[in-house]
Amino acid sequence: MMKINKCLLTLVFFSGPLFLSFQAYAQSGSYPNKPIKFIVGFAAGSATDTAARIIAERLRPQLGQQILVENRPGAASAIATELVANSPNDGYTLLFSSSSAAVNAAAHNNASSQAYKSLLPIALVASIPNILVVNSNLGVKSVRDLVTLAKSRPGEISYASSGAGSSPHMSAELFESRTGVQLQHVPYKGSSQAMNEVLSGLVPVMFSPASTVLPHINSGKLIPLATTSNKRTPLIALPTLEEAGVPDFNVSLWFGIFAPKGTDPQIINKLSGAIGGALEDSETKKLLAAQTMDIVRADPAQFKVFINSEIAKWSGLIKSNKIELN
Repeated sequence: MMKINKCLLTLVFFSGPLFLSFQAYAQSGSYPNKPIKFIVGFAAGSATDTAARIIAERLRPQLGQQILVENRPGAASAIATELVANSPNDGYTLLFSSSSAAVNAAAHNNASSQAYKSLLPIALVASIPNILVVNSNLGVKSVRDLVTLAKSRPGEISYASSGAGSSPHMSAELFESRTGVQLQHVPYKGSSQAMNEVLSGLVPVMFSPASTVLPHINSGKLIPLATTSNKRTPLIALPTLEEAGVPDFNVSLWFGIFAPKGTDPQIINKLSGAIGGALEDSETKKLLAAQTMDIVRADPAQFKVFINSEIAKWSGLIKSNKIELN
């Protein structure tokens, strides 16, 4: 009896790794067999949320499963980042994030920067420029006007953002660094609240995603001064900040998808391929273009290189400007 038990024990011991490998293969091979969840770190109606819902809808036929969008706003996506970093690495809970992910990672001194290290890049999907806008009551008509006014009143002109570390916030920080002006940052919990304050005139300046601000520009409620990217947007005749005299300025709000560290590479590759297929779809292109978003395709390796370059860029600014993102 003892010999039989030893044989059985030996068989179980040596077959354990094989069983686990087979189990992992079986899981990735049948993936996905239930709905997938996108966790978004910004409120419903934000540019990140809009992009997530478009991609989620266009991914459904690619993967044969529903893609649910769950909003967990707060701390410029830090809350969502930590949630996904601590989720099971089975490919069913993913982070649909923005450039805030790179900013948080660049901070090096908060919980979100540590959480970012527990994520794997899957795909870069799209980008959108921010637009520098002012309330008409400010009496500013150009970037030069704003710089002149801000220099005459250092620290008195305020700007709104959707939170510390958000793309609007970092665009303004870079603007201050490049022009030598001093502005007062007023962070809000989301882009809608920030935009309402700018529309009311309580806070007169904002760098806002084009999709959020264009309706207010078209209605005449806000005055656009420039776009933050290195190319003009086709939906509005507006110079870039570089064209307006601000050197070395190129910021876009980009969107990408991440998985928890340890997710099976086969699942990562399957998601990356499905996302690539969705981005090639004409309807996806049409829906993103309607939101002034440009498709930016990048596989996991390319996305990682891009992320590292973004982290390096923002690390330098955070250090030189002594920006606190806690």
